[in-house]
Amino acid sequence: MYLGVFDLNQRLEQTRKVLREKQHLKKLIEEDIQELEKDVKALEEMTNKEKYATSGQH
Repeated sequence: MYLGVFDLNQRLEQTRKVLREKQHLKKLIEEDIQELEKDVKALEEMTNKEKYATSGQH
């Protein structure tokens, strides 16, 4: 009986640890995605300005 409770407690702690690690990774990935989205938006704005600048010269 005691061994089963110990195993469950150990499994619970390990699962909590994995959950914390995964949540941290999720946060890092979400931050990375936000930075990439900003970069894409900035690059799109630059290319749109470039299109207007070159289209006026033709």
